[in-house]
Amino acid sequence: MNGQAEKLCNAIDRLLMNEPRKTVVAEPEVRELLHLARLRRQAGRAMAALGSKCGDEAWRRRLETSRQIR
Repeated sequence: MNGQAEKLCNAIDRLLMNEPRKTVVAEPEVRELLHLARLRRQAGRAMAALGSKCGDEAWRRRLETSRQIR
């Protein structure tokens, strides 16, 4: 693995392991990839939180419906 790829790999690993910190990257392409990775991480977390909230509401409605049927 070349040095540039290794820097990117390490930075993404830290990002995924919830240890984000500033990484000094001079290469614009690598900087852009890290920016996109951060955005995807934020979007994924927001979607997971929304899904969890909606899932809780769906289960609550399901339980209420099943109680009414009995």
